[in-house]
Parts: sequence; C-alpha cells; structure tokens
Amino acid sequence: MQDFYAKIVATNLTTLMVMSSQKIVTKKTKYYELKYQVNFAQALSKMKHHLVYLIRHAHKDIAFNIQQIVLYISQTIEAVRDGRTAPRKVKHTNNNLHFSSYKSAL
Repeated sequence: MQDFYAKIVATNLTTLMVMSSQKIVTKKTKYYELKYQVNFAQALSKMKHHLVYLIRHAHKDIAFNIQQIVLYISQTIEAVRDGRTAPRKVKHTNNNLHFSSYKSAL
C-alpha cells in the first residue's frame, strides 16, 4: 500500500509541475507550426530525482527549487500531430492449450 500511495503522490506532484511547465512551453512555441506539449514520461523520470528533496524540505522556502524544476521539465517537449493514428496489429492465434499471455517453456 505504501508503494501505491507513493506513486500517487509522485504522479500528482509531477502533474502540477507539468501544468506549470506547459504554460512556459506554450509561450515558447507560440509561433511554431505544430503545437507542443511536455513529455509526461520524461517529466516523471526527472521528478524522481527531486521528489525526496521536495518532501523533506517542504517546511523551507523551496520556491526557487520548484521554479528550477519547472524550467528543467519544460525542456523536454514533443510535437502534437493531429490526425495521426496507427492501427494495432493483432495476431490471431488459435492456441487452445495456453492463454495468450503464457509462452511454452519447451
């Protein structure tokens, strides 16, 4: 249960940072042809390094550190390409011996 709640806290804090970073990205890429957004997976990866510090030093004035993290996260952006879809390739297997998630050991 502790790991589950730690993941929820990490995701929520990252979402707050991404929301702030997205404002910076929107201003920075206003004149670009495509729209850009913050890469959430990269932001979550970057927040892992700063999360413990933010929680341990929550009683201090950490506004500067939060601002630095927001700027750090706003550097990893990805283009949003409207109308792009890729259909899934589904393999039709007729295997009655095992479920599809299991593989034969032999």
